[in-house]
Amino acid sequence: MRTAVQHQTYGEIVYDESAWTGKKSVSIGGTPLQKISKKEFQMQDGSKVIANGGFLQGASLSINGETIALTPRVKWYEIVLCILPFLLTITWGNIPALCAIIPIVGGAIGGGIGGLFSVLGLWGMKSVKPIWLKIIIALASFAATFGICYGIGFAIVSAL
Repeated sequence: MRTAVQHQTYGEIVYDESAWTGKKSVSIGGTPLQKISKKEFQMQDGSKVIANGGFLQGASLSINGETIALTPRVKWYEIVLCILPFLLTITWGNIPALCAIIPIVGGAIGGGIGGLFSVLGLWGMKSVKPIWLKIIIALASFAATFGICYGIGFAIVSAL
């Protein structure tokens, strides 16, 4: 995910983070910084730049004691919305009365599916700005989790 921030002292700061590997790169004022370690970079003048956080939790740079926010932190409602798919599979899959109505898989399989869609939902919510679109992404993640867990649960019950 690429983010560009305009700073009054340093000019344009471009932060790039790979969604798959987590590798980070930073350029300030159009000049790429030399990577020292996983989180540390060096500017042309020898100053150290430390990259904190990441795309999902909120990224920031620390330059000469000044912290510059690059991506916003996770909001409380994004956390609540993203854990709903996980909570669905944990609760519904472990209550026999609910599974008698609509069988869904719970346990490790359901928890894994719920956790996967929780993270995908959070990633999708962090990628968009309007709150109504974040809610739609959360509902889609919830529906996909329920549908997949229902399909697996129905297949298990049918096999018995």
